[in-house]
Amino acid sequence: MKDRPLKNIRSVSPEIYDQKYFKETYGADCFFKNEVAQKFKYTLKVSGFVPKDDLVLDIGCGRGDLTLALATNGARVVGLDYSESALEFARQASENLHENLKNNISLVKSDAVRLPFPDGQFNLVFMVDIVEHLYPEQLHECFNECCRILKSGGRLIVHTSPNKWYNDIAYPFWERPINRVINKLFKQNLLTRHPIRTEMDLKVHVNEQTVPSLKKYLTRVGFVSKIWLGDEYLMPHKKETFLMQVLELCRQIACHLFPLSLVPPLSYLFSNNIWVIARKPG
Repeated sequence: MKDRPLKNIRSVSPEIYDQKYFKETYGADCFFKNEVAQKFKYTLKVSGFVPKDDLVLDIGCGRGDLTLALATNGARVVGLDYSESALEFARQASENLHENLKNNISLVKSDAVRLPFPDGQFNLVFMVDIVEHLYPEQLHECFNECCRILKSGGRLIVHTSPNKWYNDIAYPFWERPINRVINKLFKQNLLTRHPIRTEMDLKVHVNEQTVPSLKKYLTRVGFVSKIWLGDEYLMPHKKETFLMQVLELCRQIACHLFPLSLVPPLSYLFSNNIWVIARKPG
């Protein structure tokens, strides 16, 4: 593997991703109860993952949620992160696994721009909630590296949130005002974020994506990709009473123009989760 010169590439400091950060991010409640959060279950499902001897790579593994789920399902998996706090959580969690499963996990400290692996080593690579943390030049290099370390026909599974168009257009100019009205009329507690991006979001979400922008990155480095938008926040949630269920349906119709929000072009605005399966040709 030849090192390419990487000049003046910006990076979010790994010091930001401390223990406090990982105790507060998505899935923490499940992780500390030794459970798998719904998003990581869905990731396994859509990846088409089948346990076999091939190595799997989890880039930006964080606490190890997906890394442990993969190992528990029979994969030999490498979890990679540049945050020491992340890797410490992952190490501690892996110690709770059965000895046979524990041996399926390797943890590597590295950034996502220059991956310390030979060409064509992996059949499957995951990048879950890492894209938005990489500056544009980093993301381009990372996708280049993913293409390099994947075998021909290998797959890259990506999830990123937020969808930039949702944060910039649909939420502030449509959903939030309607939520405020519903809260006032029906004494609900629907989300009305202000500011839309928290102080931490502004520090770490340095490259929020849309469907077209993410497609462009992947195509540029040679991937053939399928991109879709998650509907988990666009479907009416199950409620305890009939009256509350009717209110939830009305809210989805008002806030997201349900069911039109399930299909393009409105899904490009109202869905906050972007999923990708990208394949290396060959």
